[in-house]
Amino acid sequence: METLGYAHLIEALKLRVRPLDRTAYLSSSVNRRTEAADRIFFPKNVVFEDTQLGHLEFALRHEAVRLDIIAEVYTKLEPAVLIARLRDNPNGEYIRKLAFLWEWLGGTSLDAGVEVKGRYVDLLPPDDYIVAGNPVRNRRYRVNDNTLGNPAFCPFVRKSSLPESPSLAVLLGEATALIDAYLESGDLYSRAVKYLYLSETRGSFAIEKETPDGTKEELFVRLLRRAGEQTSISEDWLVELQNAVVRHDFAKEASYRTKQNWLEDHAGRITYFPPQAEYLRDLMAGWEAFANDTAKAVDPLVKIACASFGFVYLHPFLDGNGRLHRFIIHQLLSRSGLMGRGILIPVSAVIIRKLPEYLDVLTGFSKPTTALWQYSLPAPDVDPLINAAAPASAYRYWDASRETAFLHEAITSTVREEIPREIGFLHGYDAAFAAIDRNFDLPQKDIASLIRMIFSNGMSLSNHRRKQYSYLPAEILDEIEALVREAFAGNQESLPKCPLPTEGGNSHSLSRWEGEQEIPSPTGRGLG
Repeated sequence: METLGYAHLIEALKLRVRPLDRTAYLSSSVNRRTEAADRIFFPKNVVFEDTQLGHLEFALRHEAVRLDIIAEVYTKLEPAVLIARLRDNPNGEYIRKLAFLWEWLGGTSLDAGVEVKGRYVDLLPPDDYIVAGNPVRNRRYRVNDNTLGNPAFCPFVRKSSLPESPSLAVLLGEATALIDAYLESGDLYSRAVKYLYLSETRGSFAIEKETPDGTKEELFVRLLRRAGEQTSISEDWLVELQNAVVRHDFAKEASYRTKQNWLEDHAGRITYFPPQAEYLRDLMAGWEAFANDTAKAVDPLVKIACASFGFVYLHPFLDGNGRLHRFIIHQLLSRSGLMGRGILIPVSAVIIRKLPEYLDVLTGFSKPTTALWQYSLPAPDVDPLINAAAPASAYRYWDASRETAFLHEAITSTVREEIPREIGFLHGYDAAFAAIDRNFDLPQKDIASLIRMIFSNGMSLSNHRRKQYSYLPAEILDEIEALVREAFAGNQESLPKCPLPTEGGNSHSLSRWEGEQEIPSPTGRGLG
């Protein structure tokens, strides 16, 4: 079968781009457009011009919008081809879009000398994509730039990837209402907020298979309390944060990285190449502009997903990227204006329980992007020899649909399951503590320890722990067990189904995707 559209261009021009979700073919066995899982079939009599520009127009009309492919085609297409088509059909919808993209992607004018008079057209079909709420009108070609970002950094999100409800505004409103319900009970409110900060801190460390000491916990809690700072996201600000989250002084950066880094698995196989340092600064400038922009009125959930995952994909530092990636979620959530000041959504605590899905999202980007690199590994523990890097367009223009859907699911679970569980634990703990203290003359420290031991062991005290408290009669320990069970009774559905933050970190890890376990060598072999 004969390919057309993007597939034809990729083959003919030998483009290094991520694979297509679906390949377009001409087929004599269909009489209309027919879609399969990974293919789209068009009848032989479909109208298109068998030229590079013709296939590009066909792709823009009938396939998904792939800015990364269009950008690579433009490195090989002569501008005179676009100019001739514009002069021949100045009001054509797709040539106007392609002419706009030539200037938007490359920053150079076509100077076709024609006046466009047609109605304004949307660059992205709003029925298919999440688009900017406040698009920018391009008068030259009468195109509405409704993309989410800018030429240096512009992910896109398919509408079909997101459920219609609940919205981020509804979810954050629920979280605020839940916490504020305890506002009059000042001590419980304060403890609940502190509990959420501790949960997020230990969750973030646990994702990296690290159990922090008290000092590291306090430092990260202090960092989380900075979320929502009304400051522009910039290199200096990010460097300051990076210095606060890395474990060793020699891992602290003074700027974005100037060396190539990569991630490896435990067998020494390269699993991800972040963008080359030579175009990282331009990419980060685009990312910063995207994160700071308010003019385009991008949906907050979409913006947070694109910015946070985009940051870890760009990997601007040799260490600390994973933790900053999750901090950016909190920074932009806090700046969204959709929830109460000082309230934190402990997303990392949920990510721990969704690690396979989280890893799938990360590798969904890293695997096809790394496949665009041409390199060899001369020997174990030797830096790879890079023959050709992936083009910058692979990191500028990417589909963030899975990232956005995952973040929506994680926030929904956090607000509707995690926070109620943690608040429920505080209620049960207080009731159990008061009942034990009322019935037995025990040190407060022992009461607290017994409650946690009983709770974490399925509402019973293990034989080992009973020996630890052998100075108490068995019937007294039985009564304490019963009081703890009674205190938590009726609240079982809202209780944690994994170890509480106060019980230490989770044993899972993300292999080395996060890179926080590795310290870069002076040669640039860093995995951060």
